Amino acid sequence: MSSEWQKSEEWQESDDADPLQGPLFRLSGVFLIVVAAGLLGAWIFNSEGDDIAGVGEPAPEFEVENIVGGESIVLSALVAADDRPIVINLMASWCPPCREEIPELSAFAVANPDVVVLGVAVDDSYDDFKQFVTEAKPTYTVGFDEGAMRENYPTFGLPVTYFLDSDGVVVEVFTGILDQEFLEEQVAGLG
Repeated sequence: MSSEWQKSEEWQESDDADPLQGPLFRLSGVFLIVVAAGLLGAWIFNSEGDDIAGVGEPAPEFEVENIVGGESIVLSALVAADDRPIVINLMASWCPPCREEIPELSAFAVANPDVVVLGVAVDDSYDDFKQFVTEAKPTYTVGFDEGAMRENYPTFGLPVTYFLDSDGVVVEVFTGILDQEFLEEQVAGLG
């Protein structure tokens, strides 16, 4: 029994003496493998995608339903309509930060009629989102995505905002809650 106790004590001493053999190091190794697999998956995903929204690239075409009027909102039509930059905010009714930023986006839209502001519901139910829009009363156009747009505008969370210049090229992508001051700064150079 005492030899087993000694052996157990030796293992503990060796773990303490060599940090590369400890459980923390093993967990770090697993974490690195998971991160590497995720990066590889993202690279494969992006290389197989025909048209993924990326900074410096033309924004992928999309068509979503206007939640208020029911007509289609088509990106190419927005770009062709005039020379205004476009702010596309991806949101959902179940997303508290999305709800929080609507007053800021609304104030920005009212103060900047020279910018197209478009909110698009992704990963949401139509009825829940329609109720959300009724309650939140955004001052800008809001559309509903059935899922096709989501393939070309992938995100790791919501809300996400895409800033497009007047030619429809993605200039910036921002994940998180926006305020009016940040929006003003971002569109200052778009034209």
